[in-house]
Amino acid sequence: MSDNASATVSTQPGANAAGQSAVGDALRALRVSKGWSLEEVAGRIKFAPRQIAALEEERWADLPQGISLRGLVRSYARLLGADPEAIIASLEPHMRGGAPARLTNQGALQSPRGTIPAEEERSSSSWGWLVVILLVIAAAVAYGVWQGWLPTHWLPGWLSRSGH
Repeated sequence: MSDNASATVSTQPGANAAGQSAVGDALRALRVSKGWSLEEVAGRIKFAPRQIAALEEERWADLPQGISLRGLVRSYARLLGADPEAIIASLEPHMRGGAPARLTNQGALQSPRGTIPAEEERSSSSWGWLVVILLVIAAAVAYGVWQGWLPTHWLPGWLSRSGH
């Protein structure tokens, strides 16, 4: 098969015998036609051989989600000389499960699985740290007063030793 003929990947949402799209089979066929092993491809696109095998076998549960999956598909398609955007478009139903979380106006995280109230947890932990920091500062000032390290004119009258 020539390189030009091998660069055509079927991106039709048609199904193969197992009821899945044939994109994984087409990617495998292109890889084999170029004489590349999974390890060689993995070395070139910096993804693990198990991830490339999972893509070719369309085992979506074994693949990363969202942007990482898009990056894998895009890198693999470019290496094989196929159209990455067409392949990504044909795999879109499988890629939707990993939609990234996004911030809402209230500061909570909105994900496909629901809203994660981030403000309440962040608020309580912030107050804890603020209290700890203030206590450390107060202890340092008290120790400085006790040792006489602070000038007496900096101190209020009730803290000065001379009583002025």
